[in-house]
Amino acid sequence: MLSLMRSSVFVLLVTTAAWPTRAEPQDKSRLPGRPVKVAAIAIGCGGDHDAKLKLACEHLETAGKAGVDIACLPEEFAGFNAEPIPGPTTNAVAALAKKHRMYVVCPIREQAGTEQFNTAVLVDRSGKVAGTYRKVFVFWGEGLVPSREGVKAFDTDFGRIAILTCFDINFPELWQQSDRLGAEIVFWPSAYGGGIPLCAYAVLHHYYVVPVGSGNLIDITGKPLESSQVQKPLPGQFVATLDLDRTLIHTNFNEKKVEKLLKEHSGEVELEKSFSTEAWYLVRAVKPGVRVRDLCKQYQIESLRDYCHRSRRQIDEARKTGKRI
Repeated sequence: MLSLMRSSVFVLLVTTAAWPTRAEPQDKSRLPGRPVKVAAIAIGCGGDHDAKLKLACEHLETAGKAGVDIACLPEEFAGFNAEPIPGPTTNAVAALAKKHRMYVVCPIREQAGTEQFNTAVLVDRSGKVAGTYRKVFVFWGEGLVPSREGVKAFDTDFGRIAILTCFDINFPELWQQSDRLGAEIVFWPSAYGGGIPLCAYAVLHHYYVVPVGSGNLIDITGKPLESSQVQKPLPGQFVATLDLDRTLIHTNFNEKKVEKLLKEHSGEVELEKSFSTEAWYLVRAVKPGVRVRDLCKQYQIESLRDYCHRSRRQIDEARKTGKRI
């Protein structure tokens, strides 16, 4: 362990010595909606610890210089030797998170007393550990303890996120719990790409999904982002700006309200798309400083997610009491 720590410190010092510091972040008050810049760093699971940590640091440096708000590394990206939190891997990543004032999801094999977990560590902009997520559904043969903590949500300065890991893709209750906890983005560090199920979860729960297996970033509509929306500054790095203010609204009880909002705020917000089969509107801000969510409150318009959550609560309560809806 001591040699591993020395090696990791050496890697960090060597690879960061000549790097320039990050430019001042863009003033987001001058942008429409609520933008957050994400990076999926799909450099693969496992491998030689020092080599993979060095590669990860190079990717994080590139992401940091690009003004990324949060970067995510793959599942157990630096190999399968367990270490504590904090430890050599999280310390090296934390130094870059602090340098570039960005969040980083750093998945490792965690040594916690006598137990080992597949753990994603959330490091904040100051380089501190802001939280951890232990994989709930450990894959056969990993030799690790499944989490007893369950799904968590983490509040950041740009919004609320959740983290699920690899084999968790097969268990819909985890994705629904992420929705119930209010996640706006679910990061999914993995050893593979995931594909169609991730698209289904994104559209069903109306959050973005950032897979970190093959970098197929997924919109709240369930569609992978277009290639024109994704930058690839390094092989295996996928960077995109997501607007957390884009709002899906059900047409139920809202048609006149939405029509009025769009009319009275023409040039500030627009109907991005009308989903006729689903009976949904997708509304976004187009003027800097304007937010759809704020306007929806003024016009007493619920988001689709809030509408579904409220409906669940009230209908379940009616079921218990025998009241009619």
